[in-house]
Formats: sequence, C-alpha cells, structure tokens
Amino acid sequence: MKLFAAAWLGIVCFALSFPAGSAEPRILWEWNTENSSIPAGAELIRQPGEKPFLRVRGPEAPAFPIDGALLKGKMVTVEGVVRGEKLGQEFGDCLKLVPNYRPFDKYRENWGYRPGPPVPREKSGWERHAGSWRIPPYAGDFKLVLADAGKNGLAEYLEIRILEVPAPEPPSPGLNRAPLQKTPKYRGAMAGALKDEEDFRIFAEEFGGNLLRWQFLQGGPAVFQTTERYLAWGRDRIAELKQVLPYCHKYKIKVVIDLHRSPGEMNAINNNLGLWTAERQQAVVLLWREIAAAFKGDSAIYGYDLVNEPIDKVYDVRSDALDWDRFAEKLAREIRAIDPDTPIIVATSYNPRPINLPNIIYSPHFYEPGEYTHQGIRGRAMVGPYPDPSKGWNREWLRLMAEPTRQFQLKYNVPIYVGEFGVIRWAPGGAQWLDDWISIFEEYGWDWSYHAYREWSGWSVEHSDDKTIEQPVGDTARGQVIRKYFRRNQR
Repeated sequence: MKLFAAAWLGIVCFALSFPAGSAEPRILWEWNTENSSIPAGAELIRQPGEKPFLRVRGPEAPAFPIDGALLKGKMVTVEGVVRGEKLGQEFGDCLKLVPNYRPFDKYRENWGYRPGPPVPREKSGWERHAGSWRIPPYAGDFKLVLADAGKNGLAEYLEIRILEVPAPEPPSPGLNRAPLQKTPKYRGAMAGALKDEEDFRIFAEEFGGNLLRWQFLQGGPAVFQTTERYLAWGRDRIAELKQVLPYCHKYKIKVVIDLHRSPGEMNAINNNLGLWTAERQQAVVLLWREIAAAFKGDSAIYGYDLVNEPIDKVYDVRSDALDWDRFAEKLAREIRAIDPDTPIIVATSYNPRPINLPNIIYSPHFYEPGEYTHQGIRGRAMVGPYPDPSKGWNREWLRLMAEPTRQFQLKYNVPIYVGEFGVIRWAPGGAQWLDDWISIFEEYGWDWSYHAYREWSGWSVEHSDDKTIEQPVGDTARGQVIRKYFRRNQR
C-alpha cells in the first residue's frame, strides 16, 4: 500500500512527523539493527553518514516473521521509508502483510490483506510508504514482505514499523435494549436512477419490495476538487430524492439514503478509497448535516447510510484524518445533533467495532465468493458454478462467511441490515446462490437489499443469464427467488 505526496492522497511521504498535537502511536513491531535478524534475500548496508538500511534486489521478496498475537483484533498501519530503481514492477506492493494461516479456514474472505495496485517508478529518493490493515481476532501469524524490488529492480528500506491504530472507546453497556427482530421487516433492492413512477409501482406491486437503498452516486466527478463542489453535487442528489419520495410514500417503500460517493478517489466497483484526509472528511460532515436537515422527520426514511464501502487500506495513523471507526462515530453525532430519531447505518468489515451510540444499524455487504459473483466482469476469469463441491462452496460455507457479523450482533444486541449482495447474471447457479444467502438473512432476522433493481443490466434479475442479451426478458430464475422472499413483506 503506497501513499505518495501530492500524487495520490496528499499525504506527506518524506517526513515521519505527526500532525500538530498528535501523540506518537504505539509501535507493535519494528526492524532495527540491534535486535532484528536480516531476512533471507536482503542484505544490511552500512554507509558513512547514513542510517543502516536493507537492500533487496529483484526477484527476491524477503519477509520478516510477525507474531500474530501482536496484531490480532487490532487495526495497524505498516510504515517504511523506501528508495530504489525500477520499483513496484510486476510483483506488486512493498511492505505487505501476508497471513501465514489460511484466511478461508476462518469466516469471511479476507479482502483486508489485498494490497492496492503498485505505482511503478524508474527511480526514487527516500519516500515514506504506509498502509493499514484490520486484523481479525482469529488471525494467526504473518509475514511482512519486502516486495517492491519486483522482477529486476533494487529497493532499499529503513524505518520499518507496524503501528497500532488506537481502538475507539468501548461501548457503553445497554446501548440497545430492544430485542432483536426474529424475522426481516424490510426486503428490497439498491437503486439510484429511477425517475418514473412506474418503476416504483412495479417494484412494490409486482415484485413486492418494500425497501430501496437509494444511492447518492450519479452525476458527479469521482475525484475530490473542492468542498463547495462536493456540497453542490450533494445538493443535487438531495433534490433528486425529494422528487421521487412521493412515489415511495404512495407505494409504502422505505428508503435508505446511501452516500455512495465520498469526496475522493473511487475504484472501478465504487469502493471509496480517498476519504482519508481531514479536508475530505469535513466535506462529508457538512453534506450529512444538510441531508439530515432535509429529511428529518420523513416517515419514508429507513436510515442514513453514512458512507458506502469505506476502504481504509490507505488510511495512515500518522495522517490528519480519522480512521473509519472514529469518523463514523463523529458523523453519527453530527447527524444526531440535527435528527435525533432516524436510524444511522454504519458499514462494517469482517472485524466490526460498535459505535458508542444507540439506534445504530450495522451493515455488511456479502458477495462471497467474490471470484464467483464477479466472474466475467472487466476481464475476470470465468470460474464456473455455485454450488461447487470441489471448492467447498455451499450454503454452510456462506453461513461461515456471515458468522463474524452474527457473533457481533449477538454480543452487542444490535440490528443488522445487509445493504448489498448480488451475483452477476451470467454466473451459473446464480438463483441458488441468491436463495442460499437470503435464507441465511431470513434465519437471522436481517433486513436486506439485493444489488440491484434497474441499475446496470449485469446485476439485473430481469435480464437473461445469457451475457449477450442486453434487453430485459422479464421472468428469470433469479427473479423468482427475489419475488419468493418479497412475498413475505408485510404492507
């Protein structure tokens, strides 16, 4: 994971200083010449006037063993200072944490250990690199891999550390005293570009859905420019939702307001990557104040979904920004100062932490197994059907993927809403995949919204399993599954 000065997120990469008033983060592990061994494939270099450093020549990718007991259950930032030639070529990231245990043996697919794409450079002076990982409580040991030399480059490293991102305050006891619902009340879909009343009528009366997760997404640039421009974009989204809310009232559809686009970089699947500066976070605060003021007291609003898929692998504990847990709580408190009643929805990871406020709904997204649900998208390989006994993919495997969320719910007595789940329409066995996942949500009493209603045809249950057919065909096996469960909605 790499953060470059001005080139990406505006993080200063050359100095190891902190924002004014910040405390030195706790060092969980560091390499130094006094008590650390030199991993195979690296050499220790001592030069007059310089600190000792490690040199790596590609294709070597030496690794330090890391005791998992130091990290598990924590969020950590890995940092180091690197220089060299032909950096980041072919082999990926520098300073990446790699689990020595098999993540698939325990719960959810471990997206947290997947580095971002490297940024190749022919030559660089000393630059600071940093990236963050959320380490699940069941984690085993790790390797810290020095892989920036790639196939035939040269990379030199010093100041290599693993820093702890301080955990939020523990939740107050009894924040949520109401019993957990045993049966979902709301079953629906994601949407965001519906304009005609007929789309809402069909969704409610013919499909039977009673919840739309409405995306604030379209109509604006992905890259943050100014706070004023972001707020102007957000006001346009508020106006669009206000235009269609009468249809939601008419057809008894609840609405999740989903801030799908934060003021920063997004990847191809709309993960929010660029949220991790104080300026951008303040822009989100200002927009949520306006959203809460605009929709406070509207009976159609199911909840405020703070930020869609905030990917904090590029968060840096030394930056001026808040990590997701603290930022989510800040947003929630800002909204509560304006709207004390509407539930607040917080995106969760495979290692969720509760927010110290009542009336919070926690929202995972389930696309596991990702290589199955996203096969054939943007050049991804076709991997075959679901279920697949040879891969262990079946309903019980899906239940295992949901287990951390279920245990989190039971531990803290909090409601769960599955904001997204979906399978590309041409994946063989998609109807069974949908049925298996929804049956788990029904068993646990989780409200849910599938991805997606009348958005891109690739996720549509009204389109054929045949990838070459672009026009909707109406009834499909996947659509029958959705309608079967929508019939359980009460009106």
